[in-house]
Amino acid sequence: MPLLETRGLSKSFSGVLALDHVDVAGAAGEVMAIVGANGAGKSTLMNLLAGVFPPTAGEIWLDGAPVAFPSPRAARAAGIAAVYQDLSAIPELSVAENVFLGREPSGFLGRVDRVRLDAQTRGLLARHHLPLEPETPVERLGVAARQLVELARALAFEARVLILDEPTSVLSRPEQENLFDIIGKLKRAGLLILYVSHRLDEVFALADRLAVLRDGRAVGTMAVAETTQSDLVRLITGREARRTVPLPPIDRAAPPLLETLVAAPGGAVRLTLRAGEIVGLAGMVGAGRSRLARRLVGLDGGARVTLGGRPQRLRSPRQALGLGIVYLTEDRKRDGVFANLAVASNTTAASLGGISHLGFLSRRAERRRSRRILERLRLTARSLDAPARELSGGNQQKLLIARALLTEPRVLICDEPTRGVDVGTKDEIFTILLDLAAQGTAILLISSEIKELLAVTHRLLVMRDGRVVAEMATAATDEHAVITAATAAPGETAAPQLDAVPADGYE
Repeated sequence: MPLLETRGLSKSFSGVLALDHVDVAGAAGEVMAIVGANGAGKSTLMNLLAGVFPPTAGEIWLDGAPVAFPSPRAARAAGIAAVYQDLSAIPELSVAENVFLGREPSGFLGRVDRVRLDAQTRGLLARHHLPLEPETPVERLGVAARQLVELARALAFEARVLILDEPTSVLSRPEQENLFDIIGKLKRAGLLILYVSHRLDEVFALADRLAVLRDGRAVGTMAVAETTQSDLVRLITGREARRTVPLPPIDRAAPPLLETLVAAPGGAVRLTLRAGEIVGLAGMVGAGRSRLARRLVGLDGGARVTLGGRPQRLRSPRQALGLGIVYLTEDRKRDGVFANLAVASNTTAASLGGISHLGFLSRRAERRRSRRILERLRLTARSLDAPARELSGGNQQKLLIARALLTEPRVLICDEPTRGVDVGTKDEIFTILLDLAAQGTAILLISSEIKELLAVTHRLLVMRDGRVVAEMATAATDEHAVITAATAAPGETAAPQLDAVPADGYE
């Protein structure tokens, strides 16, 4: 008998059918992957199971009986806990306060017993090998560590059904392996794990069975051992996956479009980008890749660069944007999307000068420009006036890319641009980047997916401990060499010494 089952589950929003009579079932002690393109209905299904909102039709069955969850609290009380892709931990509170939020142990006069709170949290973290300290304020943690806080909070409910929505999207390889170990232990303990992921390698490595959603419907349920990645991609997208990516040629004899030497904790980082070149930046979480990217657009102290042969001192993102250097952030929720603004307003937010006259914004021009670029990117939204928060994660990512494209960048810095998007959307994003490169845009691509970097870059720079430890021609390297360079102890990987930062403060 299934532990959890849906029967004809449907959900409509403002007359739009997001989930259409979906039947899925999962047993205790198994990992069931839920896969599909962005907008396929995965998040809607997970939210129904977690009690975020009620179904329009159909039923949820738990332990052989129909159940109804008027709230997430009710779902958690029944044993269903969820860890979402978008982080929700409260930055001002500590790790322990977030993990047991609303269920803190109390002492004299009902006050929170902080000693017991920290002790319970420390025990939970140790039991599941989560490298966090209970007393640490969440606002001091990076994206990867905040994801672990979310996982710890779900595990604290002693759930029988654990929903994991893109749980590895911000985790380094060691953190991913630790999570996989945790999932294995939970599975052996009899939990049902509903694993939502766009990373098909993970699905085939972890899952026992999988359910494929497309356009709100379940189009297939199968044992992982009985299918292939090619078959799965075809089910998800309705078409074959592209196997090769032709790179645009670059003129290596031409002077670089951008040059910089940036001071970093591990030493100076030298970077050159030629027009039309896609350079990949590889490394583990915490290697310093995002900090380098942020400095190149005037954040975190800024940087001095030579752009088109002219020296520039970058002090702010506004200045960098004016020079044609655009940053596509890794954290679309916190630093990218304006959740409450309309889709059209989000699209044109970085290029208002082109749709304004004498300081007045032309709504007609805004809608015309946004509609044209969003149709090119095949973004799915109910209207241009819909708030961006309604979009799926992949469509929000397309929204940020559209915003960047409207600025006509000379240099585009993409920080994890395919995080949390499906295989079809990844292909579309790569096509956009290749088209930009063919038009002469220099692209710096940061990704934790080494296979992606190997597929779409001309050169690779590998960072570790805040410095570049290796530079490789992509065509002459492989995944093993990149991982070795990114993870080897100091002295194990040969790399040319970078010049010291001059005493005048050039950075």
